[in-house]
Amino acid sequence: MDAWKRLGSWISRHMVFVVPLCIVVGVFFPHTLIPLRPAIPTLFAIVTFQNALRNDFKSLRDTFGHPQALLITLALVHVVAPLTISLVARALFGANPDTVVGLVLECCVPVGATTVMWSGVYGGNVALALAMMFISTTIAPFTIPWTLRLLVGATVEVDVVGMMGDMLYMVGIPAVAGVVFNEASHGWGKERLSPVMAPLSSILVPIIIATNATGISKYVLNLTPWLVAVAAFVGMVTVLSVCMGLLVARLTRQPPDTKVTMAFDCGIRNISAGAVLAAAYLPAESLFPVMIGTLFQQLIAAIVGKTLQRRMGLGER
Repeated sequence: MDAWKRLGSWISRHMVFVVPLCIVVGVFFPHTLIPLRPAIPTLFAIVTFQNALRNDFKSLRDTFGHPQALLITLALVHVVAPLTISLVARALFGANPDTVVGLVLECCVPVGATTVMWSGVYGGNVALALAMMFISTTIAPFTIPWTLRLLVGATVEVDVVGMMGDMLYMVGIPAVAGVVFNEASHGWGKERLSPVMAPLSSILVPIIIATNATGISKYVLNLTPWLVAVAAFVGMVTVLSVCMGLLVARLTRQPPDTKVTMAFDCGIRNISAGAVLAAAYLPAESLFPVMIGTLFQQLIAAIVGKTLQRRMGLGER
């Protein structure tokens, strides 16, 4: 058992190196990992359940009872970011309106479920991450079409049932199950079961990242100067979004674990949802700005998480 826990701890400590390797494997060897795609929602549900074991009803009540961080993050994610990106994207890529639409869509989609995962890995506020993910996903079917129509004049239809179903399976149900189990076991889930499951989660996270990276393989392997410029812009936006979340968290004097989660919430989006919408309702040129976010989000999350964990003295999972 000690060796099992040491393995999980080693992976968590070196995630900043593991993530780039996972992305490289996913991009250059996609056919090896593509068969795993159907299993990814279930693997993600396991990770969510393990992270949720560390919470109880009190932590969730505190999050909704003191909603300042939640409301601020929602405003940053669904108002400030789309408006700012649309203005800058028009100035830089106005010659290709389809690219602009893709860039705006990339920052309109809800907060990514991996924010819960990364908050768990790097000592963030998992209760806040769960609440933010739930609310962001719930309002996304309404905010995405409205925001795109207002900012870039694009009209899309959102698969409300499909999006909510995916989020419920990957995050909603396992999160509730984890919290309920921890309460019912009077803390045994947090004190005993979660530490035993943590190494499994540490192993599953790289598998999830590598498998998701297969979706951008054909784009990365066939880059053009225009696509490189778009990719660089997406990377810059991801970094600045993380910094925005962290800066606002500091200005509003949030506790260390909340700062970490606000940084993740502002920088990580549900790329899968965005890719599905772009592929179904927008021109092909709009898909690349959405999908390329996968290349940066997880890598930046690992780097930022490790840096903040050290500076703020947050405990490892």
